[in-house]
Parts: sequence; C-alpha cells; structure tokens
Amino acid sequence: MLFNDVARFRGILFDQMLQPDGLTHVQAFVLNHLYKDNGLTQTELSERMDIGTVTISGLVDRLEANGWVSRKTDEKDRRAKRIWLTDKVGSIRKTMFSGIDEVNDLTFDGMSDAEIVQFIDLLKKAKSNLSDKLGANAKNRPGA
Repeated sequence: MLFNDVARFRGILFDQMLQPDGLTHVQAFVLNHLYKDNGLTQTELSERMDIGTVTISGLVDRLEANGWVSRKTDEKDRRAKRIWLTDKVGSIRKTMFSGIDEVNDLTFDGMSDAEIVQFIDLLKKAKSNLSDKLGANAKNRPGA
C-alpha cells in the first residue's frame, strides 16, 4: 500500500502543477515518450507505457483535441497512425521537467544522496523482480 500511496501522491502533485496547462501527469508521460521518439504509433506507446491500447487511444484523443499532438497516417502502413508533437508542446516542456524536479525534491526531502541512490536501486530491483515474474507467468499461460 505504501508504494501505491507514494505513486498516487506524486501523481496528484504533478497534476496540480500541470493543471493550468490543461494536462494530467499521464498525458505528460505520453508527451515525454514522444519527446524521446516523436512519431510513435499508439501500439508502440502502449507497449512503452505498459498500458492498454484503448487507454492510449483516449489519452491521444484528448491530447489531439487540445492541440498537443496530431495523428498522421504511417507512410509504410496505411492502417497505422503515427503520433507527432505539435509546436504547442514547446511551451510545456520546461514546465513538465521543472514539475518533475519539484516532485522529486519533495519526495526525497530529508534523504541523503546515498539514501536516494539506494532507494532508487532498490525500486529498480523490485520492479525487475515483478517484471520477471510477470514475464514468466505470460510464458506459462495456455496458448502463449
């Protein structure tokens, strides 16, 4: 429950910081993935964020309606749509990254640099353990 509370509180704080720009933290994560690799398909975004394609579709719908992204047909596969950042995104990038820094500063307040490094290393190990287990379970499912 503690992991869930920390993640939820971080999300709420980040949402409050992005609210004046009309974004949520999950929408900001979509934009962040596109900052790294602009022009991803919804399926690629879904895989990278580890959330369902229907959820990604709704997120992209809202981002597109607000002018943050645009969808364009893939030149190599007309069935696929690629998602591209619009010029509007340039104005939010600094806000997003300063917001992430502020949430991290609040999260790690009172911890030494060594404690922060250890905490992050332990979280990575916990994530890896769970990811490995999920991967093993997927391989053992009937029809997999």
